[in-house]
Amino acid sequence: MRAVALALAVAVALAATTAACAFEPRGAGSDGPGDDATTAPDDAPVDAATTATVDAAPHDIAHVATADEAIGSGDLTLVADATIDTGELTVTGVTLPAGAELVAAAQAFAGPELAILRVRNLTIDAGVTVRAIGTRPLVILADTIAISGTLDAGARRAVAGAGGAAPRLGIGRGDDGQRDGAYADGGGGGGGFGQPGADGGDTQGAAGGAGGLANGDEPITQLLGGSGGGAANTGGCDQITPGAGGGAVQLYARASIKIDTTGAISAGGGGGGGGTSCALQYLSGTGGGSGGAIYAQAPAIDNAGVIAVNGGGGGGGASGSGGGSGQDGGPTTARATGGTSGGSYGADGGRGSARVGDATTGGNGPALGNGGGGGGGAGRIVLRYRDTVVEGSVSPTALVLTF
Repeated sequence: MRAVALALAVAVALAATTAACAFEPRGAGSDGPGDDATTAPDDAPVDAATTATVDAAPHDIAHVATADEAIGSGDLTLVADATIDTGELTVTGVTLPAGAELVAAAQAFAGPELAILRVRNLTIDAGVTVRAIGTRPLVILADTIAISGTLDAGARRAVAGAGGAAPRLGIGRGDDGQRDGAYADGGGGGGGFGQPGADGGDTQGAAGGAGGLANGDEPITQLLGGSGGGAANTGGCDQITPGAGGGAVQLYARASIKIDTTGAISAGGGGGGGGTSCALQYLSGTGGGSGGAIYAQAPAIDNAGVIAVNGGGGGGGASGSGGGSGQDGGPTTARATGGTSGGSYGADGGRGSARVGDATTGGNGPALGNGGGGGGGAGRIVLRYRDTVVEGSVSPTALVLTF
Protein backbone atom coordinates (compact mmCIF):
# COMPACT_ATOMS: atom_id res chain seq x y z
CA MET A 1 0.00 0.00 0.00
CA ARG A 2 3.16 2.18 -0.14
CA ALA A 3 2.63 3.54 3.41
CA VAL A 4 -0.57 5.39 2.45
CA ALA A 5 -2.27 4.71 5.79
CA LEU A 6 0.67 6.14 7.72
CA ALA A 7 0.91 9.17 5.41
CA LEU A 8 -2.81 9.78 5.82
CA ALA A 9 -2.65 9.76 9.61
CA VAL A 10 0.30 12.18 9.62
CA ALA A 11 -1.41 14.47 7.12
CA VAL A 12 -4.53 14.82 9.23
CA ALA A 13 -2.70 15.17 12.55
CA LEU A 14 -0.09 17.72 11.43
CA ALA A 15 -1.88 19.35 8.45
CA ALA A 16 1.28 18.71 6.40
CA THR A 17 1.74 17.65 2.80
CA THR A 18 3.81 14.56 2.14
CA ALA A 19 5.70 13.79 -1.04
CA ALA A 20 3.55 10.74 -1.77
CA CYS A 21 0.02 12.12 -1.32
CA ALA A 22 -1.49 15.57 -0.85
CA PHE A 23 -4.59 15.31 1.32
CA GLU A 24 -7.04 18.16 1.81
CA PRO A 25 -9.37 17.15 4.66
CA ARG A 26 -12.63 18.96 5.21
CA GLY A 27 -16.02 18.18 6.70
CA ALA A 28 -18.74 17.10 4.30
CA GLY A 29 -21.89 19.14 4.00
CA SER A 30 -21.09 22.74 4.95
CA ASP A 31 -24.77 23.67 5.16
CA GLY A 32 -25.17 22.19 8.62
CA PRO A 33 -26.54 19.16 10.47
CA GLY A 34 -29.74 17.75 9.12
CA ASP A 35 -29.47 19.46 5.72
CA ASP A 36 -29.55 16.71 3.11
CA ALA A 37 -28.95 18.93 0.09
CA THR A 38 -26.23 17.65 -2.24
CA THR A 39 -22.98 19.53 -1.73
CA ALA A 40 -19.98 19.56 -4.05
CA PRO A 41 -16.97 21.60 -5.07
CA ASP A 42 -17.85 24.57 -7.28
CA ASP A 43 -16.22 23.00 -10.32
CA ALA A 44 -17.76 19.51 -9.90
CA PRO A 45 -19.52 18.31 -13.08
CA VAL A 46 -23.13 17.26 -12.94
CA ASP A 47 -22.26 13.62 -13.58
CA ALA A 48 -18.88 13.16 -11.95
CA ALA A 49 -18.86 9.39 -12.47
CA THR A 50 -18.71 9.72 -16.25
CA THR A 51 -15.99 12.38 -16.48
CA ALA A 52 -13.25 11.24 -14.10
CA THR A 53 -9.96 9.88 -15.35
CA VAL A 54 -9.07 6.29 -14.55
CA ASP A 55 -6.36 5.42 -12.04
CA ALA A 56 -3.35 3.45 -13.14
CA ALA A 57 -3.71 -0.11 -11.87
CA PRO A 58 -3.01 -0.82 -9.18
CA HIS A 59 -3.28 2.46 -7.27
CA ASP A 60 -2.43 3.22 -3.64
CA ILE A 61 -5.46 1.61 -1.99
CA ALA A 62 -6.10 2.39 1.67
CA HIS A 63 -5.75 -0.53 4.12
CA VAL A 64 -4.76 -2.99 1.37
CA ALA A 65 -1.20 -4.30 1.06
CA THR A 66 0.53 -3.60 -2.26
CA ALA A 67 0.59 -7.28 -3.21
CA ASP A 68 -3.21 -7.50 -2.81
CA GLU A 69 -4.23 -4.40 -4.81
CA ALA A 70 -5.36 -6.20 -7.98
CA ILE A 71 -8.96 -5.90 -9.12
CA GLY A 72 -11.00 -8.69 -10.71
CA SER A 73 -11.73 -9.41 -14.38
CA GLY A 74 -15.36 -10.54 -14.09
CA ASP A 75 -18.44 -8.31 -13.93
CA LEU A 76 -20.89 -8.86 -11.06
CA THR A 77 -24.45 -7.58 -11.44
CA LEU A 78 -26.78 -8.28 -8.53
CA VAL A 79 -30.46 -8.47 -9.49
CA ALA A 80 -31.64 -10.31 -6.35
CA ASP A 81 -30.82 -10.14 -2.65
CA ALA A 82 -27.50 -11.68 -1.63
CA THR A 83 -25.42 -12.18 1.52
CA ILE A 84 -21.65 -11.86 1.74
CA ASP A 85 -20.18 -13.70 4.74
CA THR A 86 -16.68 -12.38 5.36
CA GLY A 87 -15.95 -15.01 7.98
CA GLU A 88 -16.86 -18.01 5.84
CA LEU A 89 -15.79 -16.23 2.62
CA THR A 90 -19.05 -17.17 0.89
CA VAL A 91 -21.60 -15.33 -1.22
CA THR A 92 -25.14 -16.69 -1.15
CA GLY A 93 -27.91 -15.71 -3.54
CA VAL A 94 -25.58 -15.34 -6.52
CA THR A 95 -22.78 -17.29 -8.18
CA LEU A 96 -19.60 -15.29 -8.61
CA PRO A 97 -18.60 -15.09 -12.27
CA ALA A 98 -15.25 -16.23 -13.58
CA GLY A 99 -12.68 -13.59 -12.81
CA ALA A 100 -14.32 -12.56 -9.51
CA GLU A 101 -13.29 -13.82 -6.08
CA LEU A 102 -13.74 -13.32 -2.34
CA VAL A 103 -10.52 -13.93 -0.42
CA ALA A 104 -8.93 -13.18 2.95
CA ALA A 105 -5.93 -10.86 3.17
CA ALA A 106 -3.96 -9.20 5.94
CA GLN A 107 -4.69 -5.52 6.53
CA ALA A 108 -1.71 -3.31 5.78
CA PHE A 109 0.30 -2.32 8.87
CA ALA A 110 -2.31 -3.17 11.51
CA GLY A 111 -5.93 -4.03 12.04
CA PRO A 112 -8.10 -7.11 11.58
CA GLU A 113 -7.79 -9.38 8.55
CA LEU A 114 -9.83 -8.26 5.55
CA ALA A 115 -12.19 -10.06 3.18
CA ILE A 116 -11.52 -8.71 -0.33
CA LEU A 117 -14.09 -9.03 -3.11
CA ARG A 118 -12.42 -8.55 -6.49
CA VAL A 119 -14.59 -7.82 -9.51
CA ARG A 120 -14.30 -5.71 -12.65
CA ASN A 121 -17.60 -3.82 -12.58
CA LEU A 122 -20.02 -4.15 -9.65
CA THR A 123 -23.69 -3.24 -10.06
CA ILE A 124 -26.41 -3.52 -7.40
CA ASP A 125 -29.83 -3.02 -8.98
CA ALA A 126 -32.62 -0.95 -7.43
CA GLY A 127 -34.64 -2.85 -4.84
CA VAL A 128 -31.79 -5.31 -4.16
CA THR A 129 -30.18 -5.62 -0.72
CA VAL A 130 -26.68 -7.04 -0.39
CA ARG A 131 -26.07 -7.93 3.25
CA ALA A 132 -22.48 -8.09 4.57
CA ILE A 133 -21.92 -10.12 7.75
CA GLY A 134 -19.04 -12.06 9.28
CA THR A 135 -15.89 -11.51 11.27
CA ARG A 136 -13.81 -9.58 8.73
CA PRO A 137 -14.31 -6.08 7.32
CA LEU A 138 -15.37 -6.15 3.66
CA VAL A 139 -13.25 -4.51 0.95
CA ILE A 140 -14.49 -4.29 -2.65
CA LEU A 141 -11.95 -3.64 -5.42
CA ALA A 142 -13.31 -2.84 -8.89
CA ASP A 143 -13.10 -0.68 -12.00
CA THR A 144 -16.53 0.83 -11.39
CA ILE A 145 -19.12 0.46 -8.62
CA ALA A 146 -22.74 1.44 -9.27
CA ILE A 147 -25.29 1.09 -6.45
CA SER A 148 -29.01 1.60 -7.04
CA GLY A 149 -30.00 -0.82 -4.26
CA THR A 150 -28.58 -1.18 -0.74
CA LEU A 151 -25.19 -2.40 0.45
CA ASP A 152 -25.94 -3.18 4.10
CA ALA A 153 -23.03 -3.87 6.45
CA GLY A 154 -25.01 -2.74 9.48
CA ALA A 155 -25.95 -4.69 12.58
CA ARG A 156 -29.44 -6.05 12.99
CA ARG A 157 -30.12 -6.10 16.69
CA ALA A 158 -27.61 -8.57 18.17
CA VAL A 159 -26.13 -9.70 14.82
CA ALA A 160 -23.09 -7.61 13.93
CA GLY A 161 -22.28 -6.33 10.48
CA ALA A 162 -19.13 -7.47 8.68
CA GLY A 163 -16.20 -6.81 11.01
CA GLY A 164 -18.40 -5.37 13.77
CA ALA A 165 -18.23 -6.42 17.43
CA ALA A 166 -20.80 -8.60 19.14
CA PRO A 167 -22.94 -7.24 22.01
CA ARG A 168 -20.87 -6.26 25.09
CA LEU A 169 -17.64 -6.46 23.04
CA GLY A 170 -15.39 -4.04 21.17
CA ILE A 171 -13.02 -1.23 22.09
CA GLY A 172 -15.92 1.15 22.71
CA ARG A 173 -18.37 -1.29 24.28
CA GLY A 174 -21.01 0.07 26.62
CA ASP A 175 -20.99 -0.93 30.28
CA ASP A 176 -23.65 -3.11 31.86
CA GLY A 177 -26.28 -1.52 34.08
CA GLN A 178 -26.14 -2.03 37.84
CA ARG A 179 -28.72 -3.74 40.03
CA ASP A 180 -29.88 -2.85 43.55
CA GLY A 181 -31.93 -5.42 45.43
CA ALA A 182 -34.67 -7.37 43.76
CA TYR A 183 -36.17 -4.68 41.58
CA ALA A 184 -34.05 -1.63 40.76
CA ASP A 185 -32.04 -1.90 37.53
CA GLY A 186 -29.99 0.62 35.54
CA GLY A 187 -30.00 0.45 31.75
CA GLY A 188 -27.05 -0.72 29.66
CA GLY A 189 -24.77 1.88 28.05
CA GLY A 190 -24.60 2.41 24.30
CA GLY A 191 -21.52 1.43 22.30
CA GLY A 192 -19.09 4.07 21.04
CA PHE A 193 -16.91 4.44 17.94
CA GLY A 194 -16.76 7.66 15.91
CA GLN A 195 -18.90 9.28 18.58
CA PRO A 196 -19.42 8.14 22.19
CA GLY A 197 -22.37 6.05 23.21
CA ALA A 198 -24.87 7.40 25.72
CA ASP A 199 -25.26 6.21 29.31
CA GLY A 200 -28.03 3.88 30.34
CA GLY A 201 -30.81 5.34 32.47
CA ASP A 202 -30.48 5.32 36.28
CA THR A 203 -32.96 4.25 38.89
CA GLN A 204 -32.87 4.74 42.65
CA GLY A 205 -29.81 2.89 43.97
CA ALA A 206 -28.80 1.45 40.59
CA ALA A 207 -26.76 3.44 38.07
CA GLY A 208 -27.02 2.90 34.36
CA GLY A 209 -23.99 1.58 32.50
CA ALA A 210 -21.61 4.16 31.08
CA GLY A 211 -21.69 4.70 27.35
CA GLY A 212 -18.68 3.49 25.39
CA LEU A 213 -15.97 6.01 24.52
CA ALA A 214 -15.17 7.25 21.03
CA ASN A 215 -12.13 5.44 19.64
CA GLY A 216 -10.05 5.12 16.50
CA ASP A 217 -9.24 8.17 14.37
CA GLU A 218 -11.10 10.35 11.90
CA PRO A 219 -9.26 9.19 8.75
CA ILE A 220 -9.91 5.51 9.65
CA THR A 221 -6.26 4.49 9.73
CA GLN A 222 -7.40 0.98 10.70
CA LEU A 223 -10.49 -0.48 9.05
CA LEU A 224 -12.67 -2.01 11.75
CA GLY A 225 -16.31 -2.01 12.78
CA GLY A 226 -18.23 -0.62 15.72
CA SER A 227 -18.77 -1.83 19.29
CA GLY A 228 -21.65 -3.48 21.10
CA GLY A 229 -23.92 -2.03 23.76
CA GLY A 230 -23.99 -2.93 27.45
CA ALA A 231 -26.39 -5.42 29.00
CA ALA A 232 -28.91 -5.37 31.82
CA ASN A 233 -28.36 -7.25 35.07
CA THR A 234 -30.50 -10.32 34.57
CA GLY A 235 -31.55 -10.99 38.18
CA GLY A 236 -32.28 -14.59 37.27
CA CYS A 237 -34.24 -13.81 34.11
CA ASP A 238 -33.19 -14.79 30.63
CA GLN A 239 -30.33 -12.75 29.19
CA ILE A 240 -31.42 -9.71 27.21
CA THR A 241 -29.18 -9.11 24.23
CA PRO A 242 -27.81 -5.61 23.62
CA GLY A 243 -27.22 -4.20 20.14
CA ALA A 244 -24.15 -5.28 18.16
CA GLY A 245 -21.67 -3.03 16.37
CA GLY A 246 -22.09 -1.92 12.77
CA GLY A 247 -19.67 -3.40 10.27
CA ALA A 248 -16.84 -1.94 8.19
CA VAL A 249 -16.95 -1.72 4.40
CA GLN A 250 -14.48 -0.18 1.98
CA LEU A 251 -15.16 0.50 -1.70
CA TYR A 252 -12.36 1.21 -4.15
CA ALA A 253 -12.91 1.84 -7.86
CA ARG A 254 -10.30 2.75 -10.48
CA ALA A 255 -12.82 4.95 -12.32
CA SER A 256 -15.91 5.79 -10.28
CA ILE A 257 -18.26 5.00 -7.43
CA LYS A 258 -21.84 6.05 -8.17
CA ILE A 259 -24.73 5.79 -5.71
CA ASP A 260 -28.07 6.43 -7.37
CA THR A 261 -31.04 8.24 -5.85
CA THR A 262 -32.45 4.86 -4.80
CA GLY A 263 -29.08 3.62 -3.54
CA ALA A 264 -27.62 3.40 -0.05
CA ILE A 265 -24.59 2.15 1.85
CA SER A 266 -25.23 1.52 5.54
CA ALA A 267 -23.17 0.26 8.48
CA GLY A 268 -25.36 1.23 11.42
CA GLY A 269 -25.36 -0.20 14.94
CA GLY A 270 -27.94 -2.67 16.21
CA GLY A 271 -30.82 -1.67 18.45
CA GLY A 272 -30.65 -2.74 22.10
CA GLY A 273 -33.08 -5.34 23.37
CA GLY A 274 -35.93 -4.27 25.62
CA GLY A 275 -36.16 -5.42 29.24
CA THR A 276 -38.07 -8.62 29.91
CA SER A 277 -40.68 -9.43 32.53
CA CYS A 278 -40.33 -12.70 34.43
CA ALA A 279 -41.46 -13.80 37.90
CA LEU A 280 -41.88 -10.20 39.15
CA GLN A 281 -38.38 -9.32 37.85
CA TYR A 282 -38.85 -6.44 35.47
CA LEU A 283 -35.50 -5.73 33.84
CA SER A 284 -33.93 -2.63 32.35
CA GLY A 285 -33.28 -2.00 28.67
CA THR A 286 -29.91 -2.71 27.04
CA GLY A 287 -27.61 -0.40 25.10
CA GLY A 288 -27.61 0.14 21.36
CA GLY A 289 -24.54 -0.77 19.32
CA SER A 290 -22.37 1.87 17.67
CA GLY A 291 -22.24 2.50 13.96
CA GLY A 292 -19.30 1.11 11.99
CA ALA A 293 -17.10 2.45 9.18
CA ILE A 294 -17.52 3.25 5.48
CA TYR A 295 -14.46 4.17 3.41
CA ALA A 296 -14.96 5.05 -0.27
CA GLN A 297 -12.03 5.77 -2.61
CA ALA A 298 -12.16 6.57 -6.33
CA PRO A 299 -11.22 9.33 -8.78
CA ALA A 300 -14.94 10.24 -8.83
CA ILE A 301 -17.49 9.63 -6.07
CA ASP A 302 -21.05 10.60 -6.96
CA ASN A 303 -23.54 10.07 -4.14
CA ALA A 304 -27.14 10.89 -4.95
CA GLY A 305 -28.36 8.42 -2.31
CA VAL A 306 -27.45 7.88 1.34
CA ILE A 307 -24.25 6.82 3.12
CA ALA A 308 -24.82 6.25 6.85
CA VAL A 309 -23.19 4.74 9.95
CA ASN A 310 -25.75 5.66 12.60
CA GLY A 311 -25.88 4.28 16.15
CA GLY A 312 -28.63 1.93 17.29
CA GLY A 313 -31.34 2.97 19.74
CA GLY A 314 -31.38 1.70 23.33
CA GLY A 315 -33.98 -0.76 24.58
CA GLY A 316 -36.85 0.25 26.87
CA GLY A 317 -37.14 -0.88 30.50
CA ALA A 318 -39.79 -3.45 31.41
CA SER A 319 -42.68 -3.11 33.82
CA GLY A 320 -45.95 -5.04 33.61
CA SER A 321 -44.80 -6.04 30.13
CA GLY A 322 -41.49 -6.16 28.32
CA GLY A 323 -39.86 -3.00 27.02
CA GLY A 324 -39.58 -2.34 23.32
CA SER A 325 -36.36 -2.93 21.40
CA GLY A 326 -34.36 -0.01 20.05
CA GLN A 327 -34.33 0.67 16.34
CA ASP A 328 -31.32 -0.36 14.27
CA GLY A 329 -29.24 2.47 12.83
CA GLY A 330 -30.38 2.65 9.20
CA PRO A 331 -29.64 4.36 5.86
CA THR A 332 -30.97 7.78 6.83
CA THR A 333 -29.79 11.03 8.38
CA ALA A 334 -32.30 10.59 11.24
CA ARG A 335 -31.52 9.08 14.63
CA ALA A 336 -32.67 5.56 15.50
CA THR A 337 -35.45 5.63 18.07
CA GLY A 338 -35.20 4.02 21.50
CA GLY A 339 -37.52 1.27 22.62
CA THR A 340 -40.64 2.20 24.58
CA SER A 341 -41.22 1.54 28.26
CA GLY A 342 -43.14 -1.57 29.25
CA GLY A 343 -45.18 0.36 31.83
CA SER A 344 -45.03 2.71 34.79
CA TYR A 345 -41.93 1.07 36.33
CA GLY A 346 -39.95 1.19 33.10
CA ALA A 347 -38.37 3.94 31.03
CA ASP A 348 -37.77 4.56 27.33
CA GLY A 349 -34.47 3.80 25.64
CA GLY A 350 -32.24 6.55 24.25
CA ARG A 351 -31.82 7.53 20.63
CA GLY A 352 -28.83 6.49 18.55
CA SER A 353 -26.40 9.08 17.21
CA ALA A 354 -26.76 10.39 13.64
CA ARG A 355 -26.04 13.50 11.59
CA VAL A 356 -28.93 15.39 13.19
CA GLY A 357 -27.80 14.82 16.78
CA ASP A 358 -25.84 12.87 19.37
CA ALA A 359 -26.91 9.69 21.13
CA THR A 360 -29.21 10.26 24.10
CA THR A 361 -29.22 8.72 27.56
CA GLY A 362 -31.79 6.09 28.42
CA GLY A 363 -34.71 7.30 30.50
CA ASN A 364 -34.42 7.12 34.29
CA GLY A 365 -36.68 4.62 36.00
CA PRO A 366 -38.71 5.45 39.12
CA ALA A 367 -37.85 4.03 42.54
CA LEU A 368 -37.65 0.22 42.27
CA GLY A 369 -37.96 0.69 38.52
CA ASN A 370 -35.95 -0.05 35.38
CA GLY A 371 -33.92 2.39 33.31
CA GLY A 372 -33.79 2.49 29.54
CA GLY A 373 -30.71 1.54 27.55
CA GLY A 374 -28.44 4.25 26.15
CA GLY A 375 -28.25 4.98 22.44
CA GLY A 376 -25.22 3.92 20.41
CA GLY A 377 -22.73 6.41 18.96
CA ALA A 378 -22.32 6.94 15.24
CA GLY A 379 -19.38 5.50 13.30
CA ARG A 380 -17.07 7.11 10.74
CA ILE A 381 -17.23 7.89 7.00
CA VAL A 382 -14.33 8.81 4.70
CA LEU A 383 -14.81 9.88 1.07
CA ARG A 384 -11.45 9.92 -0.70
CA TYR A 385 -11.40 11.20 -4.27
CA ARG A 386 -9.09 12.76 -6.86
CA ASP A 387 -11.09 14.51 -9.59
CA THR A 388 -14.63 15.07 -8.32
CA VAL A 389 -16.85 14.35 -5.36
CA VAL A 390 -20.59 14.79 -4.90
CA GLU A 391 -21.32 14.02 -1.27
CA GLY A 392 -25.11 13.88 -1.17
CA SER A 393 -26.67 12.64 2.08
CA VAL A 394 -24.18 11.32 4.63
CA SER A 395 -24.73 10.56 8.32
CA PRO A 396 -22.82 11.64 10.31
CA THR A 397 -20.68 14.23 8.51
CA ALA A 398 -17.96 12.59 6.41
CA LEU A 399 -14.26 13.38 6.29
CA VAL A 400 -13.43 14.24 2.67
CA LEU A 401 -9.84 13.74 1.43
CA THR A 402 -8.11 14.14 -1.91
CA PHE A 403 -5.32 12.06 -3.40
